[in-house]
Amino acid sequence: MKHIKLIILSVLMAGLTACEKEILYEDIAPEPLMVVNGIQHVGEPARLSVEKSSFYITTETDFRVKDVHVDLYVNGVFKEALQVRDSVVMETYWAYDPETDESHEEERPRYAFVYCEGEYILCEGDQLRFEVSSSEFDEVAVAETTIPYAPNVISFDTIRVEASPDGDGLATAYLSLKIDDPTGNDYYNLCPQEGLSHFTTTDPVFADFMNIVHVDDLFGGSDYYGSGKYNMFNDAYFDGSQYAISMSSIIQPVESYYYQPLVMEVTKVDYSLYQFAKSYSSYDYADDLLALFTEPIQVYSNVQNGVGVVCSQSLPVTMVVDLR
Repeated sequence: MKHIKLIILSVLMAGLTACEKEILYEDIAPEPLMVVNGIQHVGEPARLSVEKSSFYITTETDFRVKDVHVDLYVNGVFKEALQVRDSVVMETYWAYDPETDESHEEERPRYAFVYCEGEYILCEGDQLRFEVSSSEFDEVAVAETTIPYAPNVISFDTIRVEASPDGDGLATAYLSLKIDDPTGNDYYNLCPQEGLSHFTTTDPVFADFMNIVHVDDLFGGSDYYGSGKYNMFNDAYFDGSQYAISMSSIIQPVESYYYQPLVMEVTKVDYSLYQFAKSYSSYDYADDLLALFTEPIQVYSNVQNGVGVVCSQSLPVTMVVDLR
C-alpha cells in the first residue's frame, strides 16, 4: 500500500509539473502608442514632447521615437515644421548594496523623449493644429488647441483682515476677486504668488474641481484648499456676467518683518487643460479609503491616434493687494 501511495504521488507531481507554463510579459505587453504632450503659451514658440508608451513593468528606459516630424498649422494654414532634438531626464533612485547592506542614491536616464520647438511666436486666439508623424507608427497623431484670451479681471480687494485668535502673530485676510466673464464657455486658473502660499474658499465655482482627498471633502465638510499652480474653475456660475469670488488666506500682518503684498495670478486655460488637470487631480489625490468607492480614473487625453494632452494657457493677469 505504501508503494502504491508513492507511485500515485509521483504521478500527481509529474502531472502538476507538466501543467506549468512560463508566461513572458513581453508576449502580453500592448503595442506602444505615440505620446504627445505640451502646454502652449502666448508670446512663446510652440513646444511639444514626443515619446512612446511603455508596459508598466518594463525595464526599458529609452522611450524616444525615431524620425519624428511635427507640422504646425495656425488658423487652418500650414505655418512651420518644428525643430526636433533628443532630450533625456535623469532620475535619482535608491540602490541597495548587498555587500555593505546599505542603500545609496544613483542616477540613470529613466525617461527619454523627443523635444520639438518652433519659431513662430504664438498669439491670443490662435487655433493650433499639430500633426506628428514617425517611421515607427503607421498613423499620424493629431492634436488641436485654441489659445485663450487673457481674463478680464476687474479687481482683487481685501474685505477685512482679522488677527489670529491663537496669538501666533498671524492674521487672516478675507479677499474678493471680481471677474467680468464673456459669453461662452471659459475656464480659469488661480495661481497664488508672493504673500499667498494658499487660499481657502467655499465659493461654489470650485465645486466641480474640488480635490477629493479626505472623507470631509467627500461629504462636503471641508473647505477647498488652493495651492500650487493649478486651482481651476469654469464659468458655469457666471457665464456672461460679473462675479466676485470670495476666499481667505493666512498672512503675515502688516507690522511683521515678513509681511509681503498679496499677489494672485489669474489666467484662462483651454478646455483640454481644464479637463486634464481635473482628471489628473482626481487620479493623483484619491486616498486609499476613497478608492474603495471609485472606479478607475481615466486621465483626459485629446490626441487622436495616440495619447497625451496638447493644451494652452493665456497670459497671466497679476493682481496685487498691499495692505500697507
